[in-house]
Amino acid sequence: MALLYRFTKLNDRFNTGIFTFIVTRSVTRDLHRDATTKDFYYGYHRWAISFTRANDRALGVFLILRNPSPSTKCYADFTLTLLNREHFSRNEQHQEKQCKFTTEHTTQVREFYFQLTKTKKNPALFIIIINL
Repeated sequence: MALLYRFTKLNDRFNTGIFTFIVTRSVTRDLHRDATTKDFYYGYHRWAISFTRANDRALGVFLILRNPSPSTKCYADFTLTLLNREHFSRNEQHQEKQCKFTTEHTTQVREFYFQLTKTKKNPALFIIIINL
């Protein structure tokens, strides 16, 4: 499970929102169970984060647009950051620009995986930050 820990809204020209999730050990332990966060609202849309285990060393993280109306085309710039609790130089980041969400494609198209071996000392708990 991933719990929404903090929301910060930046007063910049892009109307950026920063969502911080704490990911519990159930996501990293169970290979056969995917986890999805509770829905959160931003930009008049409902969003969620999904965690998928590809193998025992990688964790896929996906941004999902929930229940878009039939003619909705939503373009989002977002960044997903995995904070390494051991040292900041081992943080991992993935950025998407102009990612299109529609009723047919409610999840981001490109797949990427965070390597769990880099959080070897304490893989039970890590932090995901999303900039929307």
